[in-house]
Amino acid sequence: MSKRNRQDFENYHQFINSEEIFTNNFNIMEEKAKKSVKFQQEIFSDDVCFEIISMIDDSWFILNNCCLISKQFFNVIKERSKLVIQFNKKFTKKRVQLFMKSQFMNSIVNLKVSRRLLDSLEQPKFISEMKQLTSLNISDNQIGLEGAKYISEMTQLTSLDISVNRIGVEGAKFISEMKQLTSLDISVNRIGVEGVKFISEMKQLTSLDISDNQIGLEGSKYISEMTQLTSLDISVNRIGVEGAKFISEMKQLTSLNISVNRIGVEGVKFISEMKQLTSLDISDNQIGLGAKYISEMTQLTSLDISVNRIGDEGAKFISEMKQLTSLDICDNQIGVEGAKFISEMTQLTSLVITSNRIGVEGAKFISEMKQLTSLDISGNRIGDEGVKFISEMKQLTSLNISVNRIGG
Repeated sequence: MSKRNRQDFENYHQFINSEEIFTNNFNIMEEKAKKSVKFQQEIFSDDVCFEIISMIDDSWFILNNCCLISKQFFNVIKERSKLVIQFNKKFTKKRVQLFMKSQFMNSIVNLKVSRRLLDSLEQPKFISEMKQLTSLNISDNQIGLEGAKYISEMTQLTSLDISVNRIGVEGAKFISEMKQLTSLDISVNRIGVEGVKFISEMKQLTSLDISDNQIGLEGSKYISEMTQLTSLDISVNRIGVEGAKFISEMKQLTSLNISVNRIGVEGVKFISEMKQLTSLDISDNQIGLGAKYISEMTQLTSLDISVNRIGDEGAKFISEMKQLTSLDICDNQIGVEGAKFISEMTQLTSLVITSNRIGVEGAKFISEMKQLTSLDISGNRIGDEGVKFISEMKQLTSLNISVNRIGG
């Protein structure tokens, strides 16, 4: 590329800024692209151009830069690329109209709309026109029942996050008609027992997040009948001990979040029978010494048992789980003695031990865990001396040491 053409290219690139690529007149844009970069002939075949583009995993970079290389690249991207896009700017009526004219609208296969970007309940309609989408995250956009109706018409979707959208029971009914979905997050939507009944009929789902929907014991019974699920988040639903019993019958699950459900020690007994689980979040369930039952789940590799008042004795039970690689044991009043037990878990790579009053001595024990790559030891009053011990953990790539009375 000549010096002059390179300068033209850079000047034009400044005009296009991320999402504006979807809200400019593309006939004008394509014409400018042809004028900005002039090749005498096509150097590569379309297949080679596509291979080059396929090596780039940043869709905005492809749109903002590669589209301007030549008309050939422009057309290859338009016709073959599968774009992963996140929108962060508010959708006005004008932006939606311009977006609908975009030549790249049907190149998007994975879309995330950041929270509260949609101005009206009608706006999800334009998203439903994106016929190549297979994955959509439209969480926290207040789309309501009408928006859920539009989304339910997207028969090609396999993954959907429609959480925090106030869709209610009727919205859940619309979503339940999406028979091609395999992954669904419908959390925080006030769907209740009636709504969960509709969702439980989605026999093709393998992953479901239905947390914080006021489904209670009856709702947990409907969910337990979804025998194809392998991953389930049913947290914050007040399912209690009997609900835990229903869930424990789901022998196909490998990942379960049952936190904040008041299941207590009796509920833990049922959950501990799920020998196929590899990941479990049982936080904030008042299980106390029910930690003993959890420690018998020898197949678990990831465990969140935070906010359960298990104390140092509970920490001792957990420390016997030699297969765990990830552990969150925060806010359990385990103290120095508990930290000593946990430090013996030499296979852990990730540890959250926040708010456990482990102090300087506890920090010293934790600093001996040379296999850890991620550590959250915040809120433990370890002070400057404790920080000195932690600073010796040269293998850490992630560290949270906040709220520890450091530096005076």
